[in-house]
Amino acid sequence: MFGSRMIALGAAAVAALASLRCASGGLLVAPSVSESLNDARAQLAADTNDPVAYYNVAMAYWSKRRYDQADSSLRRAVALDPEFALAHLADALVQLPNKAHWEALKRAGGDTAVVQELRARGREYSRAFLIDPFVDVRAVGLVPTTYANAYAQLSLEMAYIRDHFGRPLDSMPRVLVWAHAIAAEHSNHLSDAIADVQSLGRVSRRRDESEFLSAAPLETNEYLYMLAALLQRAGYAADAAKLYQSVAAGDLGNYEVHVQLARIYEGQHDWGHALQESRAAVALYPENHRLVMDLGLAEYHAGVLPDAEATLRDARDAAPQDFVVAYWLGEVQRARQEKADARATLETYLRLAPSRDSVEVAQVRAQLHDLQ
Repeated sequence: MFGSRMIALGAAAVAALASLRCASGGLLVAPSVSESLNDARAQLAADTNDPVAYYNVAMAYWSKRRYDQADSSLRRAVALDPEFALAHLADALVQLPNKAHWEALKRAGGDTAVVQELRARGREYSRAFLIDPFVDVRAVGLVPTTYANAYAQLSLEMAYIRDHFGRPLDSMPRVLVWAHAIAAEHSNHLSDAIADVQSLGRVSRRRDESEFLSAAPLETNEYLYMLAALLQRAGYAADAAKLYQSVAAGDLGNYEVHVQLARIYEGQHDWGHALQESRAAVALYPENHRLVMDLGLAEYHAGVLPDAEATLRDARDAAPQDFVVAYWLGEVQRARQEKADARATLETYLRLAPSRDSVEVAQVRAQLHDLQ
């Protein structure tokens, strides 16, 4: 099941990277960063409630091979935003190059401790792809080139295999097809990405368990989930919804299916089904305060304002430092004409908001003036 099985990092992420023929010669390179460690830390000092700031600091630490500090910052990022797919992916991978980390684990607890740690990192890897089936693997150094270049290179490799060895898509190496699908999606070649994922799903259904675990990055239901996400992005909402429902039937613990279905129904202004799916997501993962917030937003857009306020208060109580929750709770209270409560909540938002929220901060300041 998605999120319950350790995805073999060597057989999936690393093998897919190998198929990209990493120019650096290594299987996992340090991510490139857009700002220095000092700049990233200075930004974090100003924005201590911002998961993005923690992520940027983590990437800067990782680029300097300060793996433990990077790991700590990533854990803080996902605590602030449990739906931060890229931070989950980075946390799955950040300790892989850290030989000292694995040696210390083995000294302390033997092979059992190492296996347990790999499983925990595997769960983070699964979580990233659960939240976003096409999470940006380039950002964490898995693809040290542009997606357009990766797509072109992989397309040439696949054409060579097809033309010189007579191998159709379904008989090509799975990690190659998987990497091509990700590169195709990110470079906006959606029809190729859809064909790749359909092939991956067909082949995985025919595999026995031992062969699958040694050669394929994901499970059959996970490929269906990726295909549904592709169809959703391509604008085929009805087809995507049917596939998501099929995935939900095959994996009762996949909360993110219900998140995606809720988004589809919200786009169709089908608030009854949107609320049903949002509630299902929260029921599966009640500890995730961002899912609780999403339920409150669905209630808000459905016009059920008392329920929306109560739900957003629950999200706020679970994560009082989350500026996004504070913003939406203040919006609901403002819509309900609860001026004193709205003013207090929006003032809290201003204390928590990061500098990158400048547009929303200006908007809230104007709203507070009107609430006087």
